[in-house]
Amino acid sequence: MKNKILNLAPCVVACLVAALMAFGFIAGDKVMPVTTKSDKARALFKEAQIKVFETGDIKKVTELLRQAMELDKDFALANLYYGYMGFGSIEREKYIKAAYEQRDKVSEAEKHFIQAYVNMTNGKRDEAFDELKAAIGLAPEDKMLTMHMAYMFINYGKYEEGLEYAKRSSELDPELSSAINLQGYILWRLDKPEEAEKLYARSIEMNPENTEFLDNYGQLLRGQGRVDEAIIMHTKALNIKEKYLSFLYLGHCYVADNNYLAARDNYLKARDVSLTNGEKNFCLESVGYTYLYEGNLPAALAAFDRQIEFNKQIGGRDESIISTTVNKAYSCLLYEDYAAYGKLLEEYKMYLTSLKLSESDKIAFKQYANLVEGYLYAYSGKTDLAQKYLSLYEQSLTDTEKDTYKSDLFEMKGLIDYHKGNYNEAIASLEQAGAMALYYAGLAYEKMGNVEKAKETYAKISNNKLTSFDLAVTKPFARKRLAQL
Repeated sequence: MKNKILNLAPCVVACLVAALMAFGFIAGDKVMPVTTKSDKARALFKEAQIKVFETGDIKKVTELLRQAMELDKDFALANLYYGYMGFGSIEREKYIKAAYEQRDKVSEAEKHFIQAYVNMTNGKRDEAFDELKAAIGLAPEDKMLTMHMAYMFINYGKYEEGLEYAKRSSELDPELSSAINLQGYILWRLDKPEEAEKLYARSIEMNPENTEFLDNYGQLLRGQGRVDEAIIMHTKALNIKEKYLSFLYLGHCYVADNNYLAARDNYLKARDVSLTNGEKNFCLESVGYTYLYEGNLPAALAAFDRQIEFNKQIGGRDESIISTTVNKAYSCLLYEDYAAYGKLLEEYKMYLTSLKLSESDKIAFKQYANLVEGYLYAYSGKTDLAQKYLSLYEQSLTDTEKDTYKSDLFEMKGLIDYHKGNYNEAIASLEQAGAMALYYAGLAYEKMGNVEKAKETYAKISNNKLTSFDLAVTKPFARKRLAQL
């Protein structure tokens, strides 16, 4: 659950929205057509494409799509894209369904494209890839279809494959700056920062007013420990326009600099300029992270409660209430507050039947219930129960899902071995999972008397300048152990 792909990372969401809108509109057999009965609707759709690609004005894009659908309520692609404009999963599912219902009235390429996103929404990863590949086969010169494939691979952590398709987009259009920037992002994730930096700089030279390019570059700089340079880059983006991602990433910089008050201030500024409730929700979640970084569990739980209250008030985002409840539970694990975890586990189970969820979320959250319960026993050392729930969870997964959620599986297996005293086996698994698992790898090294490897492991956590839930929970503990050694 902790490492699941239900909610996309902000940078991936921003890229995905851009790709969803950036279709070519040239008639012909080698690019994907756009089927609508209204020329005006098509024109509005094209205007939306230009707005998002050149200015990133999602508010205006959303309005243009709404107008297009008023002219043609059955405009399949407009419905599909509108569903990704920051709605909760129930609302998004409604618009995806509307697009799907038009599948027999659109071109063959559009039909495969729509089915790809239906499959992705329903957790059918390989089927989504197959459908998108079919669309590309029908429209081989559509540079944005290959971008879509790159984004989809990124979403599932398949960076080498994503790089291949991003390069294909560049080959189709060498002037497509977003394809250059995307290659930089992928190379960064592949731990090739020097190559990534060159491509980031090149894309910014091609499109200097694109704030997302500046913000992506800032993330790379922060990841390398060049926090002051990253702050300059995000500030430069904010001088062009005050946008959500720029404030959000600037907040991340202050987290990396251990200035949590400044981080919270920028997260709240990001919330104030956010255009969607999904963005506002993540800003509130990030505020909660800052308290975890400080080692202040009560303040973090209170912040997550405010996030839950926000989602209750706006409605339509009940999946976020469940996810935040899980974050509250996981926050308690390293503090060994297993009683609080147990209460939150019961809340989670209650929410499965009481909240309004999309069909895909109902299936996913029910499936994850075994994992959530298993983590309680894995961290508390009840290895027999942990193994029971790990087995139940594994049995519920397809082979594709086992690959997608392998980090969770490694974490659970590693914790079971750790508590059984099988430290070599534990380390082999834990080092393939997230920061919380890596912390236990450090503890395992200590149990084996290998203090230098333990220190190296804790330093890896402590010195990481990126930000995530796992890091937020774990850094205070890693710093403490490092100081004690």
